[in-house]
Amino acid sequence: MAERKIGWHKDFDSSHFLALPYESKCLRIHGHTYNVDVEIWGELNENGMIFDFNHLSCLIKLLDHRIIVSEEWIVGRKEGVVVVEKNGKRLELPEGEAVFLNKPNVTAEYIAEWFAERIAEKAGENVKRILVRIWEDPRSYAQVVLER
Repeated sequence: MAERKIGWHKDFDSSHFLALPYESKCLRIHGHTYNVDVEIWGELNENGMIFDFNHLSCLIKLLDHRIIVSEEWIVGRKEGVVVVEKNGKRLELPEGEAVFLNKPNVTAEYIAEWFAERIAEKAGENVKRILVRIWEDPRSYAQVVLER
């Protein structure tokens, strides 16, 4: 039996900041043109696909041109606005302009993990392995592999 794999690549623009116990320029709000590489191994489903590329495009639309913050930093919500406090900042963000990760920080490592988990939620039993690589710049990436 042949091994089957699909690959996909896309970029998106988002901003974020990190929570770190030391001084760093990454404590400030800043942005990246992220690149994401996805590889998914598995068998063909009843539609003749391993995974539908459209699901991946929808994930990019969730992240593109938004600020990404941790759910743990939310201190309040009111009338479509989410209040975030971290690193001495208090941000009032329109809900539609932010993405809230269920992670303790917004590092490339956690963004890759979040992306892979969203793929796994949509994947059928035919999907055996998911690899996500998030590039923050041309020199730096974080990668996660989920085995199923």
